[in-house]
Amino acid sequence: MTGLTGGKMSSSIPASHISLLDDPAEGYDKVKAATTGGRETAEEQRELGGEADECPVYELYAYLLSGDDDEFATEVYEECVGGERLCGGCKEQAAELMEQFLEDHQEKREEWADRLEELDIDFDTDRR
Repeated sequence: MTGLTGGKMSSSIPASHISLLDDPAEGYDKVKAATTGGRETAEEQRELGGEADECPVYELYAYLLSGDDDEFATEVYEECVGGERLCGGCKEQAAELMEQFLEDHQEKREEWADRLEELDIDFDTDRR
């Protein structure tokens, strides 16, 4: 995946990636600040369409935010390249989905941490 800033994802550049441990509000903000495959103006975007194949935000839809709903990812793509979808609204929707994804993930993570604690399993021991 392309980093949110348009280059490579890098752990040394926090704005380029979203960690599963990021605060959901921070994930929202990172998506809202992400580079897009949009045109210079909304008018150009409507006329020429966006460049979804070069858009880190679209990659989030394709790889994560659509879940198992391939039709949703395809719809986002077609609306983008067709000029119907503008980057501001697309990023807002993606940011909200990312925030919800992180909230859900972290809630499940906490539930499993509690379950593992109940089982009293020590993952730090050498098992041979």
